[in-house]
Amino acid sequence: MKRVNNILEVIVVCILFMGCQKETPQKVVEKTVLKANLLTANYGTGYFKELKELQKNEYLKYYDNDGEEYAATYFQYLHRVTIPNLERSLRDIQNLEVNEDSKELISASIELFEFCIDFYKKDYAEIAYMYDEGKTQQEINMLINEFKAKSLEKFKEKNLELDEAAKIYAEKKGVKLKFV
Repeated sequence: MKRVNNILEVIVVCILFMGCQKETPQKVVEKTVLKANLLTANYGTGYFKELKELQKNEYLKYYDNDGEEYAATYFQYLHRVTIPNLERSLRDIQNLEVNEDSKELISASIELFEFCIDFYKKDYAEIAYMYDEGKTQQEINMLINEFKAKSLEKFKEKNLELDEAAKIYAEKKGVKLKFV
């Protein structure tokens, strides 16, 4: 019995040790930079093209708390899938251990995610609602162009800050990082 208790103690200590380990530099880059690539790919019309494709292929769906699958409108998909996924990614980044080397990278990623989540909740919600209401593509494009006019420069600026911080961090930590 004593031997079993000793083995259990060792297992518990190992589990606690593994749970307390810091993220590797590679994981820090993955969480801060690679997840942010989705923000870039889905900026402006990209997001709504993706939703159109999902709808066309009958994959525009969400799962409710009971695990049931439901067909979604653009507005529902935005609020039940996209925004929660972005918020989850943001929490992952916020939970990273900040040190002297990672401070700028984590901060830049958090700022970009917060900026984007804000426009997903406001501007993208308005555009999604227009799609759901059957507004013309011309009306929708006008709103998208207004959105881009007011946010594109700031989006590019925050994205560039993240890229620069990532390059410095990756070089310092020996992480391979390639921008295309």
